[in-house]
Amino acid sequence: MSYLSNFFISLDQLGNTIAGGNPDNTISARIGYYNYHHDSSKETALHWKIFMYIVDTTFYPVDGERHCHEAYHNDAGEYFDETKNWAIAILAVFIIPCCLLIGLILYTLLVMGLVSPKDIDLTKNIKQRIIGANNKLKGTLNEFNEYNIQINADIKELNSETQTLLTTVTNIIQSE
Repeated sequence: MSYLSNFFISLDQLGNTIAGGNPDNTISARIGYYNYHHDSSKETALHWKIFMYIVDTTFYPVDGERHCHEAYHNDAGEYFDETKNWAIAILAVFIIPCCLLIGLILYTLLVMGLVSPKDIDLTKNIKQRIIGANNKLKGTLNEFNEYNIQINADIKELNSETQTLLTTVTNIIQSE
């Protein structure tokens, strides 16, 4: 990632933090989570749909379609907490004016031919996510080797879930 891209992501994460969210998530990932992966038994709240429309439309000139959904997948291993009403109001204060300004700039650049919507390379993105998961597991293994970790029922259960997920992903990859 470029310096400028990292800078804007950090501002986005700061905005998400100020609005009561996980400091490691972007606003777009939070929106993607609430629109696609929060609770399938409930209808998505209207404000999340509106936020997604605004943000996806704003970033279309550089990211193509489904910006928020892809942002969620980039942060899928992170924790997404329940958002309170006061936080939704703060998000609206961030999203609406920032997206108006950013959208004006990006659509001007699009008309000038300086940017274009990208096609999301899902295979490349999945490879990067598997590399990230592999690195997390290596870090966990290093921690086990460095410290005398007491293995409790929670760790055993999480390990079992992780093994099941790994087997499922491996089966999908090997079936191709």
